[in-house]
Order: sequence, then structure tokens, then C-alpha cells
Amino acid sequence: MDPASAPQAGLCDRCRHQQLVPNSRGSVFSLCRRSREDSRYRRYPPIPVLSCPGFEPGPRIADSEPRR
Repeated sequence: MDPASAPQAGLCDRCRHQQLVPNSRGSVFSLCRRSREDSRYRRYPPIPVLSCPGFEPGPRIADSEPRR
């Protein structure tokens, strides 16, 4: 995915739990992978995210790359 087409998601852009999800119409959404295991986190948080207690710095996770 072209980084220029990614949303400006604030803190999520530097978080290891972010996954960029494109749709068939060309939009890109920022998914929080923490939401899969913890209901306190919204699946698609309103962006830009300016603070988050679950933030962990790390590289952005590729869309199709499984987490280990």
C-alpha cells in the first residue's frame, strides 16, 4: 500500500497495534488490533488519535501480515 494514501491517524501511525485496511473504493481505515481482545479499544477509533493508554511504539503492521 502506498504510504501517501494512508490516513493521518495520529498516534496510531506509530503504534504496533495499527493495521491499515483498504476497501474496494480506495479508502484506507486504521484498525486497532487491540480491539480484538479488549473491548475498551474501538475497532476503528476516530482519527487523529492524540492519546491512548494502549499505545506501544513499533513498526506499522502490514495489512496481510499475521501477528505473532
